[in-house]
Amino acid sequence: MIRRMPFVLPLVLALALPSLAEAQAALTPELLGDALSCRSRDALEAFANGLFLDPKIPAWMKEGAPDKATEGMLGIEGYTLTTPASLMGQRVDRVYFLNNWIVTLWPRKVAEAFIAAHALKRAPMAITEQYYRFVDPKSGPMLGAFAPTGNATAALLAKAFGAKAPPPPPADSLFVGCNYAPVSEAEFLAVARRASGMAADASRAVADDVGAIVPPQ
Repeated sequence: MIRRMPFVLPLVLALALPSLAEAQAALTPELLGDALSCRSRDALEAFANGLFLDPKIPAWMKEGAPDKATEGMLGIEGYTLTTPASLMGQRVDRVYFLNNWIVTLWPRKVAEAFIAAHALKRAPMAITEQYYRFVDPKSGPMLGAFAPTGNATAALLAKAFGAKAPPPPPADSLFVGCNYAPVSEAEFLAVARRASGMAADASRAVADDVGAIVPPQ
């Protein structure tokens, strides 16, 4: 049986989604801004419920936010916003949901200015570009930014099949937003330091699975 490949880029942890019985909040651009800006876990849960568990997409959100930067990424859902939201006071016209992340996608220069203005630090991992600042170091959430990971996923699969993928050029855009995984800064950094090893383990696992079902040539 083929094992599920662990998705380690960017670092993610499971976020429990709300039940349909929970009270539903009106899905407004202001509420989305609260979720993006790390101000409200309840806001994120309201959108998770409204968009994914009991789909009722508000009129100001349009499903699909096509961009070459998202090609090859797993588990990402994007929306364009006809009424903009706000991330820490900056205009947002598209939003993406990725596990416990809610983010927008900005050109690198805009994202780098945001990273500097909000004192985000570079995470200690070599396999991808990620930045962070914990609102609460003991339990999150975490304001963050990270490079699109489609190339990293492709490189992991190429390695599993015995090929060598050239290192990708620096991304010309970065995802920026909030990670609501209930973890501490110390736990996040511990996982970040192990990220390269986790990716190597995932590549070996895929190679083992492929070898088990594909006859050698």
